[in-house]
Amino acid sequence: MPIGSIIRRLAALALCVLAAALPAQSFDLDRGREPVVSLDGLWRFEPGDSPRDPATGAFVWAQPGFDDSSWKLLRSDTSWSDQGFPGMGGYAWYRFTIEIPPGNKPTSLLLAPIVSGFELFVEGRFDGSSGDMPPTMVPNTRFSYRLFPLTRAGSGATRNVHVSIRVWHSPVWSSYMGGGPFPFEGGSLAGDPALLANEQHHLQTSHHVLFVDMYAYSIVSALVGVVVFCLFLMRPGEREYFWFGVMLLADAAESALVILKELYAIPPVPIFDFVDALLDAVVVLCMFLFLAKVLRARLRPVRRLILALLIFSPFPAIFYWPGWLSAPASAALQLTCMLPAMLWIFYLLILRAARGNKDAWLLLGPVFLSTGYWTIDNLVILLDQAGLVHRPDWMIYPLPLPPFTIHIQNLLNLIFLLAMLIFLIRRFSQARKREERLAGEFEAARQVQDVLMPEELEQRPGFHVHCIYAPAEQVGGDFFQQIPDPDGGMLIVVGDVSGKGLPAAMMVSVLVGAIRAEAARGTDAAALVNSLNQRMAGRARGGFTTCLAAHIASDGELTVANAGHLPPYLNGKELKIAGTLPLGILENARYESVAAKLAPGDRLTFISDGVVEAQTRAGELFGFERTRQISTASADRIAEAARAFGQKDDITVVTVDFLGVWVAESTQVGQQMRIPGGASDFIKG
Repeated sequence: MPIGSIIRRLAALALCVLAAALPAQSFDLDRGREPVVSLDGLWRFEPGDSPRDPATGAFVWAQPGFDDSSWKLLRSDTSWSDQGFPGMGGYAWYRFTIEIPPGNKPTSLLLAPIVSGFELFVEGRFDGSSGDMPPTMVPNTRFSYRLFPLTRAGSGATRNVHVSIRVWHSPVWSSYMGGGPFPFEGGSLAGDPALLANEQHHLQTSHHVLFVDMYAYSIVSALVGVVVFCLFLMRPGEREYFWFGVMLLADAAESALVILKELYAIPPVPIFDFVDALLDAVVVLCMFLFLAKVLRARLRPVRRLILALLIFSPFPAIFYWPGWLSAPASAALQLTCMLPAMLWIFYLLILRAARGNKDAWLLLGPVFLSTGYWTIDNLVILLDQAGLVHRPDWMIYPLPLPPFTIHIQNLLNLIFLLAMLIFLIRRFSQARKREERLAGEFEAARQVQDVLMPEELEQRPGFHVHCIYAPAEQVGGDFFQQIPDPDGGMLIVVGDVSGKGLPAAMMVSVLVGAIRAEAARGTDAAALVNSLNQRMAGRARGGFTTCLAAHIASDGELTVANAGHLPPYLNGKELKIAGTLPLGILENARYESVAAKLAPGDRLTFISDGVVEAQTRAGELFGFERTRQISTASADRIAEAARAFGQKDDITVVTVDFLGVWVAESTQVGQQMRIPGGASDFIKG
């Protein structure tokens, strides 16, 4: 074996023998303690402010030699309001002494939160402050442990260091919030600066953790609010998504605002009070309008008054700042303005649920839990501020939810949010099923309408007919029929059913069937319109139907009967027809015909009101003058001009060109004639 290996093994054996002979490490609990002392105990206390030394201007009560033996003794971890000075605001002083042992290290002072501002003096010298002192009347709301230097260097002998704290408590808070050390807190320390800095970080982190649930809820609420708001953008007709999305975004903003105030004292208290009250009002307002929408409640005058009170409610929240009301009175007025809306919400849910409304049953529990607790909690806070009750600890402190905690209100808000998401998903699913069913019905109606509207126009000798039909939706309410007569003429019928979509399309189907049935008996225009009026009597149901029938004989003789429709244009001029009522308004109404004579080359143009009522985004109408100017153009050009201007309603344009009797006669004897536009000239837009 090499000599080096033998030496290493002998050395290891010797170390093991020595280690076995040594005693175990001993820890001294007395002399081995960290150099830190708790200051939670009795401090000297005196209300009022200190006089100043005439010579130096220094505060007399801050001087080390001042005799404070006559001052009262109060605990340093409880407010002065709970120790014999209820409702006291303004100035007060604390004094205590710290014994510093011999050593060469500096020391620091860690002070627990003090309401609502203070200045620190060590050995009579100003050493730092927290918050704003008068003349600023806005109290500091930042919850923080402040670290101050106590001694700059060590000393070879024991020293007594005198500490004085000049506290100012805002009078606007004194009626309901105790002054001095923050209630239920403590933890003031003196000792090694590095250890106190670590303890300060630990205490502040522990305080931040208390708001983790609120922070998480604000993020979740904001994300869900954005998603719901996007649903509204996709379906703008369903305003319940809008109100619910805005409610969640406002609730998230309020949670974020509370976090900023509690952790960073941002914004200043008056601004916080107003914005917080405003966001509360927005949340309740959106809940009010959301439930009114989904439960189909009409906003009657009394409910409009409730909304007005709700909109006014943020303003009383700051009435105590200029001194118009006390803080409890301001809070009471704010809550009074909001309570009618809250009570109406509960009343509506109970009423609809009692009537068997499934939506109300789904919403009843979550709304009562979240909104009901919020209402009760605010009432308790108000009564606590007025000194009538004491707000219980379980309403103040969060519940344990390892590894964190959660406030009751946030827990109920999350339950409410989950229930509302289930409700909205269910509602969205039902709406989707209705849309699919309606899409099938629309397709069936479109197919029926395609059968009823002529695919091809029968071009009669001596005439050329051209039609453009462009519904505003998948199916429309305009109708057009061209029916030939045995003598070489034709009957043209155009009309418009008020409204759009499926109901209008169904009425069109009824009318087209009636027109064809009546035309089989004869082609007299007035007889046709009068018969249609009899059939339509009692079927208007709040709407109306216009109709114009025109018979054109083979020799150009024209008779027109009108029931409230736009008169046709002859060579760019409107035919003079007296105004008449639409079909079905008066059962005994009589419609007369107007006669005219067409010459070869004349153009007769029929239009629906979708042309005249075409509208730009700025609200400008296409109008009668533009319609008259373009009435001599082709049906394609007229319809395209109206659609390009801004289609709002169904558009129907029919042009009839009279070519002359000689054309008809020539065609009948076999002469080859080319009719412009071909044999079929009907176009669906």
